[in-house]
Formats: sequence, structure tokens, C-alpha cells
Amino acid sequence: MEKKDTIGVLGINILYLVTALLLLTVGYYVQSKDIKSGLIITEYILVLLPPLIYIKLKGDSFKRVLRLNKLKGKHILTIVGITIFVYPVALFFNLIVMTVLSTLGKIQPPPIPTANNIGEYFVLMLIIAMSAGICEEVFFRGLVMRGYERFGQVNAIVLSALLFGLFHFNIQNFAGPMILGLVFGFLVYRTDSIFAGIVGHMTNNGIAVTFGFLLNYFNSKLPKPNVEVQNQMSSTMQLIFATIFMGMIAVVAGSIAYFLIRMIIKETKSVSYRINNEVENNVEPKKMSIFIFTPILLTVIIFIYVAYIQLKYIMAA
Repeated sequence: MEKKDTIGVLGINILYLVTALLLLTVGYYVQSKDIKSGLIITEYILVLLPPLIYIKLKGDSFKRVLRLNKLKGKHILTIVGITIFVYPVALFFNLIVMTVLSTLGKIQPPPIPTANNIGEYFVLMLIIAMSAGICEEVFFRGLVMRGYERFGQVNAIVLSALLFGLFHFNIQNFAGPMILGLVFGFLVYRTDSIFAGIVGHMTNNGIAVTFGFLLNYFNSKLPKPNVEVQNQMSSTMQLIFATIFMGMIAVVAGSIAYFLIRMIIKETKSVSYRINNEVENNVEPKKMSIFIFTPILLTVIIFIYVAYIQLKYIMAA
């Protein structure tokens, strides 16, 4: 007999709220002491451990809930390609937000460490790319999306992506993660494997770590820009040009990503039909209630408060 209420939405939402609070308190504290060890503690203890404990306490199967199914080699390569070409699209949406915010004041740099040498590069690849890719995918494309699928696959993908964006608690970095969450969620459903999201997430974060390393390297080799010339153009204008340029790249890259996604769709058609039938036949449709989403509403309020503080810093800069 199917255990329809093993993974409950209310339980997942409470877990999400508690994890968010731990991220903003314990996570912030340990990262302020040492960013690298703090990130490891945040990912493995605050993000990965709670969903594993929750699934265990519910007596459900890790394999079923997290979709611990094998991913074909050709799908791994395709997903890496999809992520590479989706990256400019996600960056484009982040740039739009940053451009708007720049009209209010000076944009604050993201609190993400970048590598200054090859040793730091590999350390950050392990921490930011691998660790975040595993831990955050288990939480969002694993537990959250599995619980939310009782509202339908589309709603599960969209809601888990929205929660993923909120979880970053950074108004400048909300749109990009949400776009990536939509793509990763879709790929996990099509392949019926959490490893699709992990591969995509690790690739995306690996690109960010690599770009940061290369930027630091070339900045150390190239002559410093003329400050007077640099100041002739406002940061808003610079961001506008960057957004337009990235938008053109995003159109081309997004088209290629769409073509690769179509390849995944074609090759996973039968799997998708099987999953759809399982969801429709084994899960009773439930009406969305405000009560079960109360923890999410509280998280949104916290996000708005954090965004307000970030806006104050931008306007004061």
C-alpha cells in the first residue's frame, strides 16, 4: 500500500523555515569566523543533515524520496552542456535586478570567496561546487520537490525553484537561482534522478568559481584601469551595457540550451510518462491551504526584511 502522507508538505515547510533561520544565524556566525569552514558547516550540517533526518524519522526510503537513480553517461554530458548555456541566462536576470538596484546606490559585492591561486581554486571547487551541489540539491530537488509533487509536477518544480531562490537571502541573487532551479527541477523529473540536479548545480557553481579565479588572475597581471576614466561612466550605465551585452549572449546560449533540453525530453519520454502515471495514480490531490504554507509565508517575510536591510546598505553606500 502506498504511503501517501509519509512526506508531508507542512513538515517540509517547517523544516525549510527552521533551516532558513539556522542559515541566517548559525550559518552567518560560522561563515563570519572563517568563510571556508563556515560554508562546509552550513552545507553539510545545516542544509544536508535536516532532510536526511526528516526522511529517516518518517520511515521513508532515501532512494524513493531523493530519486537516487542512475544517470546515463550521455545525459551527464548533455546536462553539463545545458548548464553551461543556461548560465548566461541566469546571469542576465541577475543583472537586470542589479541594474535596477544600482539606481538607488552602490551595488554591494556578493559575499562569495574567490580563488587567488590554484590551491584555493581546487579548495573552492570542492566547497562551493561539489558540496553545495550535493547538499542543496538533496534539500530542494530531493525532499522539497518530492513532497510538493502532490500538487502536480509543474507546481513542484516552480515552488521548489522559488524556495531555492528565497533561500539565498540576497535580493541581488534571487532571480538567477530561481531560473536555475526551474531547469534543474525539470531535468530531475525527466531523468527521474537527483544526480541530474547535482551535476547541473556543480557545473553552474564550478563556472562561477572558475570565472572568479580567472578574473583575479587577469586583474593581477593587467595594468590597473584609469580611475578618472572609470568614474566618467556611472555604475548604472556600466550595468546597463553589461545587461544588454549579456542579454544578447543569453539569447544565443539559451537557444542552444533549449535544443539540448529537447534532446533530454526526446530520450526520456517513456520515463516521464511512467512518473506522471505514478504521481496521478498514487498521490491523492490535495487542496493548497494557507495553514500548511504559513512557514513559507514567514520565510518570505524574513526575506523581505533581509532585502530591506540590503537596500539600506546599497542606498547608504
